[in-house]
Amino acid sequence: MTLPLRPGRGGFLRPFGCGWFIREFLLGHAPEGSIAIDPEVGACQEDIFYHYKVALHTAFAEDATDHENERRIKAGLEPYTETEYAERIDWHLRRLPYKLVKARYHSFQRYFHWLKQLKWVEITGQEERSTLQEMTGDHPDAHPRKLYRLTRKGIDASDEDWSHPQRVLYPQIGDMPIENYFKEKAQGYKYYRRKGVRFLRPFTAGQFLRDYLLGLGPEDSPKIDPDEGDYGENIFFYYKEALRHAYARDAVAWEDEQRIQKKEAPYTSAEYAERLEWHLERIPYKLHRARFHSFHNYIYYLKALGWIEPAGREAESYIQSLTYSDAPPRRYYRLTDKGKTAPEHQWYRPQLTLYPKFTPQYFAQKNMERRQKQTT
Repeated sequence: MTLPLRPGRGGFLRPFGCGWFIREFLLGHAPEGSIAIDPEVGACQEDIFYHYKVALHTAFAEDATDHENERRIKAGLEPYTETEYAERIDWHLRRLPYKLVKARYHSFQRYFHWLKQLKWVEITGQEERSTLQEMTGDHPDAHPRKLYRLTRKGIDASDEDWSHPQRVLYPQIGDMPIENYFKEKAQGYKYYRRKGVRFLRPFTAGQFLRDYLLGLGPEDSPKIDPDEGDYGENIFFYYKEALRHAYARDAVAWEDEQRIQKKEAPYTSAEYAERLEWHLERIPYKLHRARFHSFHNYIYYLKALGWIEPAGREAESYIQSLTYSDAPPRRYYRLTDKGKTAPEHQWYRPQLTLYPKFTPQYFAQKNMERRQKQTT
């Protein structure tokens, strides 16, 4: 008798949690076939995340191979031998894309930040030269890799706390217990992207950020005072809102086109507004791939280029208003004269302006090498 590998509802779940993997990795236990480190020396966030992603990919490849084995048995064939099993796992691993599993570095970075706030991990004091430093010839704005290790408090923390460090750090969101807060969020509308349709952004982050700080109010965003500026989180919020509105307009236009093809009357102005509102109510925050981590890096490039500068104004951040008074405040930024006169193509890719070695040819070569690796 064979048992189905895939659950009836929900599909495959992650075989191990992020917190469990970080703790076991920093303890030097080499979880899921990763490397064994010295617990006193520690490791940097990027290395821990890399091995976590590799472990997830390996688990996914093993599940896929087990599913094939199950189908072979159902078809009356012999299951894979050990050699064939290993070959099939390797076949899947070479073809799994990096973003197949939804663990992203931004989420991992936030998770690790909670561990630092809880004082479960600490800096060892040792540093390593980063890839960015090597590629840019030790650019002053390129930071080294800092190594972290577990504290006694982190070692003694329970498995349950390691599974949900955010709940330990913030047991309540406002006046609501965090469990109820997440349940309420999960009860929101479900919205799915149309299959086979790729949404292209009608404007870039650079275009929006520049026009926003100029006080032009792009895409119906607020018109700010250019001399006072605004803080990064607020700019990102309006950028995401602009993308949501653009996607909603595209969705309603597509519906209108479908109606016309069926010989039906197009939407009236009132119906168009209603359908637009219907989509906006349901489009989730993460429908688009613009993430704050990428946006934060974008702002970092602009600061390094001298295109934006602190406006001299600070305000209490959300995390400060909770329980972490030592957290950084909200800092307002404005455009410099250099940023105002920078050509549009440089605003589109400021990273290439800041680091000339990262040319389009460099990225094309890296993409070609990745594709060749997947096919070999």
